[in-house]
Amino acid sequence: MYLLSGFIVLLGGIAKLVLCCVLVYLFISLVSRKGFKRVLQKHEIIEIMVWTGLILLSLLLIVQQLWFVLTPVVILMVAMRNLQRNNLKFKAMLGEDK
Repeated sequence: MYLLSGFIVLLGGIAKLVLCCVLVYLFISLVSRKGFKRVLQKHEIIEIMVWTGLILLSLLLIVQQLWFVLTPVVILMVAMRNLQRNNLKFKAMLGEDK
């Protein structure tokens, strides 16, 4: 009986997380379209969502002083920044070839 209750709670939590992610995705798309007159692609919106999540998580970890958990978050941020820089270089190379 407890296993079934736990499964239902887990399923509800996952559904709530998915709903929040979809709402944030649509909100970012709407704000970029209406406020900044720029249509973002899917990967750009997801990148904004990930960066926002990482920044909020790192602020929470700093406030709680959990430094051993903050280290992987910072490493992930550095890796994402390097990936972003490489993507910009790749787009520039493709733009020069055309």
